[in-house]
Amino acid sequence: MVLLDDIGSFPLPKGTTREKFAQIYPLAVSSLVKGMDLTRDMALHEGFYRPVASSLKYKVDAGLDAVNYPQHYDMHRQFLDIIEQFPKEPFLVEKQYAIIPELFVARREAEQYYRESGRKLSLKVCVTGPVELYLKTGFGYNVYEEVLMNLARSVNLFLRNALVESKYLEVATLAIDEPSLGFVDLMNIEKDGLIKALEVAAEGLGPRVQIHLHTLKAADLPLEAEGIGVINGEFAATPKNMELISRKELEAHDKFLRAGISRTNIDTIIGEFMEREAEHADPREPGPEDLVDEVAVMRSRYKRALELFGDRLLFVGPDCGLGSWPNQEAAYLLLRRTVKAVREL
Repeated sequence: MVLLDDIGSFPLPKGTTREKFAQIYPLAVSSLVKGMDLTRDMALHEGFYRPVASSLKYKVDAGLDAVNYPQHYDMHRQFLDIIEQFPKEPFLVEKQYAIIPELFVARREAEQYYRESGRKLSLKVCVTGPVELYLKTGFGYNVYEEVLMNLARSVNLFLRNALVESKYLEVATLAIDEPSLGFVDLMNIEKDGLIKALEVAAEGLGPRVQIHLHTLKAADLPLEAEGIGVINGEFAATPKNMELISRKELEAHDKFLRAGISRTNIDTIIGEFMEREAEHADPREPGPEDLVDEVAVMRSRYKRALELFGDRLLFVGPDCGLGSWPNQEAAYLLLRRTVKAVREL
């Protein structure tokens, strides 16, 4: 059975700016560290809880099988800030402080979802990977393996601490986000060292651990890494990714695939729209309908992925996150059409 999920980031609701959310985010972290209830503080409720809950509801209403908690904060600082603030040793976080504050919102909102639907909320938890975090430490492309391994252990702790299930919520899949792998040339580390870092990050987390790559030029790393079961390929905006991995390779390594079937590269999409509008006497601004691929286009991509990968295809969804999209309504439409394309086929 193929499952539908998404990739984290989502537009903030109207009235909430990225700047305001970035200011309140560290306060949400420190409050949870102290054991506080975020709903009991007006500033935290309005500035953090409500925006996350709003985005989560859009994702749930779209009909996804596994909903990634909404990521509105910088994908690097979200984890590096905590690692730096609560270190057990350099770049290794204390286990009890490896928290994702958005999960507090998801657990609370799951209770309401259960009351309304009678079903558990099925959650996906994404954590920025060790290589991606390393590139933001200031060491650049020169890799100190001890630092990388400590970051990998930290990633593992964030994911382990997220595996808290209840009557109302289950964690369906975990994901390690490594968008730079395959694009950057890292120095002073061999392939085996990178594979080891991925294995440390995924250790002991179960079979449905995904890795999100923007290019499958780096697919050889997770193919050989124990603990990573699903490789994510962005096939909508980058169809050539389909040529960089095969069903035979997946079977040989007992791995599965997640296929992106809807484009999320919003700058390119808007650019294409503006080019078309420039031909008209009275060009207009794009609305949600202008930005989202048609269901038939998504369905054809999904069908192609099924033809190529068969039962090695385990997850489908959008290519990447939707945080740069102009509003929640447009992002919701994309999720709804993605779900419709898959369900119809």
